[in-house]
Amino acid sequence: MSKSKKTKKVEEVKIEDNTQELEGTISLSQEKYEECEWCFQFDEDDVQVFAWTDDNSSANEDPKVIFTVTNSKGSYITFSNKEGKTFKIFARELTNEGRILRQQQKELAINMKNQLENGSENKETQS
Repeated sequence: MSKSKKTKKVEEVKIEDNTQELEGTISLSQEKYEECEWCFQFDEDDVQVFAWTDDNSSANEDPKVIFTVTNSKGSYITFSNKEGKTFKIFARELTNEGRILRQQQKELAINMKNQLENGSENKETQS
């Protein structure tokens, strides 16, 4: 089986339902920590701190932690705790299990879109 590199365009599906007018205000607030630490945890084991805000960090930029695992062999991130347990995030060639999960996700998205479209069509015919 020959392998070739392919670049896939990521598409965002946006589903809008404009059949009802809503009144009111919705607001989302997210509490931000002035001083922060980032953690991971294995099941209910002790929490492991792996990063924290710096006393001298710039107030102009929100602190953040970004992980990048590329689609290349050997790309991984590992976490280990004091007892020697490890947690690994890694890339590998797509498996049959991955193909099945990907197809199920596509079908789920299509079904949700169809349900929303059918729901708005039913409301229009009932009016």
